[in-house]
Amino acid sequence: MKSRPPKPRPVRRVGLVTRYTHPDALALSRKLDRQLTRRGLTVVHDIESSSARGGGGGAPRAQISQLVDLVLSLGGDGTLLSVARYPARGVPILGIDIGTLGFLTACRPDDYEELLELSLLRKAPIERRRLLSVTVSEDDRPPRRFRVVNDAVLAKAAIARIAGIRVEVGGHRVARYRGDGLIVSTPTGSTAYNLSAGGPILDPTMPAIVLSPICPHTLSLRPLVLPDSVRLGLAVEGSTEMDLTLDGQEGFRVGPETRVVVERSADVVGLIRPPGRTFFDVLSAKLSFGGERVESRR
Repeated sequence: MKSRPPKPRPVRRVGLVTRYTHPDALALSRKLDRQLTRRGLTVVHDIESSSARGGGGGAPRAQISQLVDLVLSLGGDGTLLSVARYPARGVPILGIDIGTLGFLTACRPDDYEELLELSLLRKAPIERRRLLSVTVSEDDRPPRRFRVVNDAVLAKAAIARIAGIRVEVGGHRVARYRGDGLIVSTPTGSTAYNLSAGGPILDPTMPAIVLSPICPHTLSLRPLVLPDSVRLGLAVEGSTEMDLTLDGQEGFRVGPETRVVVERSADVVGLIRPPGRTFFDVLSAKLSFGGERVESRR
């Protein structure tokens, strides 16, 4: 007889991660703080928004998921990514959209109450998204390890010259990309920079990795979809230096001596979704996917 999975622990501590440069986000943060505190819940703010609200304390965004049972992200996709890159097991994220696009968020500031209530009761639908692990190694320093929710991007620096990137899959060389750069994307990130570069849209729950060249110098280099069980090795060819950017939020210069390994992370992040809303509903609402809607005639 199979044992039942353990019940999730009740929500007692809630993290608030806020787009601290936006007055509407700060106002909602104060409102939610009061509402949650009146319910007897402990509220933990991120350091940046705590300072912007005129208070002290707070927790780093890289640690806040470890300290709470539920995270509320008040901002756009960038705010959500800043905490989703550091997930904790069993701690989902509810994104309330106070941004431009809000593709990863679940609701707006004027309709969050019902979904928040479901989240506090542990009854909200949760979609588990895969992350990628990025390891950067150089001869003169210890390896650096990162996680990305959307993508890792190797792009040329400001000088307008063609960059070369060697790609290995499982230790075997499979391609040499020449152009402006290369995007290595998760299915979640397939609707971000990857889409702008002409890459395919993937269902966010697929076990896959997308490689999309940026302005390739030959027609034979097209986007490539691989299973996420592969181990990718990336290296800059020639004397050109490039910039490695992680989720558009962290980046640094890399050169021919740098080795970059991208593979599936053991971690996943849980994103709370509105009941009944499909991925195609989001594509239609946010990106006008599907063309014109044909209304049924009477």
